[in-house]
Amino acid sequence: MSEVSLASKEIAQFRVNINMLVSPDARGGHLASEGLSATGKVIDVPLHRHRVALSTYRIDVGLQYLLNDRWTLQANVPYAIKDQEASIEWLNPVSPEDEQAILRSRDIHHRDETYTGLSDSDLFLGYRVRGLFKTSDVLFARFGTTIPTGKTEENPWKLGEAGIEHLHIQFGTGTFNPVANLRYSLPFYRAGTLTASVRGMFPFYENSKTYRGPVELSYTAGFTYRLFDWLSFNGNYLGFYQSAAAWAGERDINTGMRYSMAAFGMSLATLDGIIVSGNVMFPLTQETLYDEGDAIEFGNLVSLTTTYSF
Repeated sequence: MSEVSLASKEIAQFRVNINMLVSPDARGGHLASEGLSATGKVIDVPLHRHRVALSTYRIDVGLQYLLNDRWTLQANVPYAIKDQEASIEWLNPVSPEDEQAILRSRDIHHRDETYTGLSDSDLFLGYRVRGLFKTSDVLFARFGTTIPTGKTEENPWKLGEAGIEHLHIQFGTGTFNPVANLRYSLPFYRAGTLTASVRGMFPFYENSKTYRGPVELSYTAGFTYRLFDWLSFNGNYLGFYQSAAAWAGERDINTGMRYSMAAFGMSLATLDGIIVSGNVMFPLTQETLYDEGDAIEFGNLVSLTTTYSF
């Protein structure tokens, strides 16, 4: 969630980052009044609720190449494991026939399954400006694109209406999406640094399956304090906004949210050129933009990053 820099004697030309992010207890759900008959027909059933628990484990491998003191080329390749558990919350008495219809309908929408694969990758060109407002401040601007390496799904709403098994979980958007990122850092009081950043992704066209991803904006503000040359601590505020995605121009009600988190962590220089950083993130606020749908609500998150510069 933040980038911690420890003092080094030389500026390394290459940097490799391996980041592991764990989200063990995200949850979602929605009301439903449809079932699936034994012949595969969508039928009306008593009101009930679909409950979904999603545990995500993500590994990002990043490579940075310093072209010169100002220009940097960066790439990031993520791999994700998404473990989904689905259940029914019974709100009203049901007959044995309705119960089976509800369970069949649940299984075409949400299943106890684990999904794995690459997510969309990133490619950036970065430019660093030193001394913008103060002698020792730094502004780092990155501009680039996502690369559609993540698997995408067919329109789940059409498949669901037809009583056909489908998947709402996407590993990518299937499109190249412009991305912009600004990060500013300002040293203060001896070994402290104030940081702020903003990042935006702006999909502008549909993929071959009529899916257009949401606009996503994230912003952070925080500080880093270096206690020793080999040890620093950080605290950050993270805000995130996601607009609605669309299928064939129609809003995907499972997307669209705002949330904020607090993050606390530390960074340790273990060996020459190797830095290990850990962060724990706690939800502060979460809000879906629409009343319907089952957008996931996050629990606590944990990240661990190993950085090697050479």
